Amino acid sequence: MLGVRVWESEKKQFGEVSDLEVTGGKVRSITRKTTNFKEPIRYILPGFCDASVTIGANSFGGETNREILPQLLLGFLATGFSHVESVGDGDLTKVKDEISKSKIIGPFILQSQKPWVYDANFRENSPSKDQYFALGLDSKSLEAGEGKRDRSRHQPIFLKKAEGQSFPQTTLFQWKSKWDKQGYTPLAYTFADRLAWKDALDTGFPVIFHPMPANANLSQVQTRQFLWAPLLNVTYFLSLRNDPKSLTLRLQQIGEHFPYFKEKFLPNFLDGLPDEVDLEKANLAKSEFYSLWEIFRKEHRKERLLFASGSGHWASFPGVGAIQEISLWEASWKTLAKSKESRTEEESLPWWKRIFARPEFSEIRKVETDPETLPAERKELVQILTEKTCRFIGADHEGKISIGKPAHFSVFKENPLKKSLGIFAIESMVLGGKLVYTPKPEKVGKKP
Repeated sequence: MLGVRVWESEKKQFGEVSDLEVTGGKVRSITRKTTNFKEPIRYILPGFCDASVTIGANSFGGETNREILPQLLLGFLATGFSHVESVGDGDLTKVKDEISKSKIIGPFILQSQKPWVYDANFRENSPSKDQYFALGLDSKSLEAGEGKRDRSRHQPIFLKKAEGQSFPQTTLFQWKSKWDKQGYTPLAYTFADRLAWKDALDTGFPVIFHPMPANANLSQVQTRQFLWAPLLNVTYFLSLRNDPKSLTLRLQQIGEHFPYFKEKFLPNFLDGLPDEVDLEKANLAKSEFYSLWEIFRKEHRKERLLFASGSGHWASFPGVGAIQEISLWEASWKTLAKSKESRTEEESLPWWKRIFARPEFSEIRKVETDPETLPAERKELVQILTEKTCRFIGADHEGKISIGKPAHFSVFKENPLKKSLGIFAIESMVLGGKLVYTPKPEKVGKKP
């Protein structure tokens, strides 16, 4: 590739205009150009990584079948994801084999160990398909010492209990110790319970998935080391389930930014939405989401963040979940001051309406006029999606583009950091040096 600017992870910026050579699926050289390059410059980002998806659930609320699987997998590639970690799926050996043989096209799929569910009565149990289908938990629970070698060392533990109950720390410590001794990393999925997240942190779980509740006091755990994958988009979409008008508007906006989703999934999904709005349920759900988002908004330590889209949950289609997740993150990081008048007007609204009335939740923000003043948080965002999360799930390229490493990257026509969500507006996707995705070119002379 001639005349490209490659993302340099160490410097958190794009390098000088260079020529990128790939041989045998790996990066052979990145040579800086010494002469002026007049052709359009392309920008190159490492393949993104997603720490928690479910391949077996199709986001329509059903089970993935053979017909829809290739389309779902392409959804990851169409937004720049080269690696995803499956949680809660059964045996994906055949799927991964077909991807490696190019019979179907998709990202590299890594799998965690089969999840355990700990219920309100503190018993270890096998998740039933009926009860936990929405989470993709349809496999048998893992017996001690029977971890599968073809899966990662990550051991998801779902903490599910009744409201107001707390897991005894001694019990949680015993469960965690069991997995630690076997060389596994226990990952706590807290279902956003009001106490489960704190129980897990107090016991020393290193990774927490799902949003923390409104009464979470992060100041009490600031000195503890843990990673946090909020999965805010999952709760966000569920908060709009009883408000089809608002959900339709948001998905249509995402569709304008993500044409592949607009073409393949959006029409059928919208056809399945109810016509009537349940205002009471809708308002309650939005209020609950807002309280979760407020906790995230107050937590400024980006070094704790791990990226996970939760794709497979209802409405969280591959790519869509990621776009909405990052939209929520960027909205929380927005620091532009508002006028006193606008703040007063906003504060007069019900609290659940404040967040949904904000422009960052209803439209994609405009392009930055000065590329030299790109928001620093977008650079941090790239690092979380690439080096940090890729290292966590064990991706072979380690979230980098460097000599000798596998050539997994996305290509852009312009600097993707110039606008919000620009990192998902890819021109093409390359895995192992092979072009695996590029949007269909528009027909010449096509009428608007």
